[in-house]
Amino acid sequence: MNRSVGLSRANNTGIATARYDLIVFTQDDVLVTPTWFAMLVRSLLQANPRTVVTGKVLPGEGKAGEAFAPSTKSDEEMEIYEGRIGSDVLYLQNMALFRSAFDEVGGFDPELGPGTPFPAAEDNDFAFRILEAGYRIVYNPHAVNYHRAWRSEQEYLWLHWNYGRGQGAFYSKYFSLKDIYMIRRMAKSVSGYVVRFPFRILRDRSQAYRDMLYVAGLFYGATQWRIARRKRRT
Repeated sequence: MNRSVGLSRANNTGIATARYDLIVFTQDDVLVTPTWFAMLVRSLLQANPRTVVTGKVLPGEGKAGEAFAPSTKSDEEMEIYEGRIGSDVLYLQNMALFRSAFDEVGGFDPELGPGTPFPAAEDNDFAFRILEAGYRIVYNPHAVNYHRAWRSEQEYLWLHWNYGRGQGAFYSKYFSLKDIYMIRRMAKSVSGYVVRFPFRILRDRSQAYRDMLYVAGLFYGATQWRIARRKRRT
């Protein structure tokens, strides 16, 4: 029996075996509201077919109030994203799109995401390819679900390292001297953390440590991606 590892491979398997053309995503650490599915699907059916819909992701209650939900979005206004927006706006635990999008731009990169050496940013990579292909991402604040807060503070600390590794690999995947967009994005991200660090270390030392781990992870992930790519070429 062949076994595959990683969230991206699991998602790609689900896409390949899905019976219908409209595909909705959520994850096993998410609780959905009674209207979530209808709101998400309705938004997609009312939109241009070259659209991906995402929604509001709120933090769920943690154990004794001490756990953290890392990926959340609580904006109240609808947003439409097109082109190179300079940020990551697609939430895989709250997403709907047509199968034709995967037919055009491909599935999730199996070298990114949980279960890989670069355990994050598979959703950011997919969103970037979607936008580059001329699709738009629509954020509907009425499609609400809750990201369960099951990680401890210690786990949350190292989660920043893992997020940084994945995000750094994602940036590095598109590094090019002919198109420095991703180089500029990573530089802007790092400079933002550097500027905020003196204030964070005074006001919230735990967050300052998390920021340092994330930035270190960015550089580590970006470097390791280039090394792995060079090995594949040889």
